[in-house]
Amino acid sequence: MRILYRPYQTVFLILFALNLTPAYAGSAHGLTEAQVFEWWDDGIIDGDEAREILDLLEEGNEQEACMLAEVYALESCASEEVPKPKKAKRKEAKSRQKKTKKESRPSLVPHGYIEWRGRADSLGRLESGRTELRLNFYRYSLRLGTQSLLTYRNEGSEAHFGQISTKELHSVIPLDTLWGTALFYPLYSPIGIFRFGGLLDTAKTIRPSFAFTPFRGPKKEKDFEMELAYWNHRHPADSVERHSVSAQAKGSWGNFAVWWIPENAGDLPLMKLQLQHREKMEYATIAWKTDAYVHGDSLPEESRLSATIAKSKLWGSQTVGVTAHDAWKSKWTLNARTMIPLEGDTSKTRLKASAESGPGVLRTATSVTCLSAEEHCRQNDLALKIRSSWNVDREQLVFSGKVRARHTRDEGFGTPLYEAGIAYAQDAANSAGIAVTIPKGAPKREIQLRSSAEVGNDFLQLSLAVTFRRTADEELHPLHAAMRAKVMF
Repeated sequence: MRILYRPYQTVFLILFALNLTPAYAGSAHGLTEAQVFEWWDDGIIDGDEAREILDLLEEGNEQEACMLAEVYALESCASEEVPKPKKAKRKEAKSRQKKTKKESRPSLVPHGYIEWRGRADSLGRLESGRTELRLNFYRYSLRLGTQSLLTYRNEGSEAHFGQISTKELHSVIPLDTLWGTALFYPLYSPIGIFRFGGLLDTAKTIRPSFAFTPFRGPKKEKDFEMELAYWNHRHPADSVERHSVSAQAKGSWGNFAVWWIPENAGDLPLMKLQLQHREKMEYATIAWKTDAYVHGDSLPEESRLSATIAKSKLWGSQTVGVTAHDAWKSKWTLNARTMIPLEGDTSKTRLKASAESGPGVLRTATSVTCLSAEEHCRQNDLALKIRSSWNVDREQLVFSGKVRARHTRDEGFGTPLYEAGIAYAQDAANSAGIAVTIPKGAPKREIQLRSSAEVGNDFLQLSLAVTFRRTADEELHPLHAAMRAKVMF
């Protein structure tokens, strides 16, 4: 069966990818669409999981996207660091100085950016798109497009009017978009900062809140905040008044949030936990990270959770890593994820052990993933990656190769996946890469071409991540693509 698509759109995507030329050398972002596409193409995550992560990236909620990525793919969402030229560092220092001056004396010159993000499917059609115009003037900022919002900030106080969601309400748990207004006002005291807030939306949702940030040390450092909020809302369908209470705490150790509905006293409240710790020892650094969601059958209406989180009474992951302080910076990592659905007590647990070592010119990484621990690891995914990195005059060139195979007990190994790639990075804002993948052992059966690139300067930023596929029954066509264009003024 031949896939139907618009030829001119395919040609455009190919030319766009090749003109940006030969992404693995690095990125200015911790998680990119190219990484998500790689996990999707390799079968590590499925299409629904990939779209959930991509939707969050498109909205700018990278923290929640990273959390989903680490649970679904059992992979860190941090990218390789790219060395920045000295000029870029000087520009960063100047920009920091400008920001400091702007904080004390806001600029009266309007400035901002116009950004467009989009994703295309295998037919070349736009699957999703998001446009945003942001204009900053004095202490005001205006966002128009997919989100319409007017914000005012002055010495810790905030006022928002328009489409309000997670960031504006400082919520740890993702929230649905609410049309209305929100106000936050701080009171400074010798022991810390008290922050009072309130929300009122068009559906008569009321949310008063109270937060406290204690001062620590002689320099009055702040690394902990706790907040309590009360929700009073009416459901549009029956106009019945409902109540809920939420509380959260944030610090350098992570964050914890709980959202309780008094009407469902016998049900578990919605809880989110993120803990992290890093300890540097004499010969190695030990780090661990815990992510988890726990809830019962009922969820607060304003919460906006991933489909797998909403269907699971327990959803979470645990990561433990050890990095040696040797010349090769050897790493050993153990990842685990567990999901317990609401409809039953059968857990779904996946385990992964990985090791990485070697110099930059020839670094090797291996991993073994137990796909189903409840089946006593009957199926395991094995991967071997080789990466060679070369730095020349502050620029980076990377060659990579990968082999993945699935082993089933009493059945042996399945068809292996082969991949070879090359990437180039000039700095954190300009990089490009291309990889050729043979997912079914032979090019005649299927071949994939994955390309990604980022180019930019102080005025314009462009990025593209696209995967092409050709099989015995289909000509070369785009499988999925993500695009971004940003103009700053």
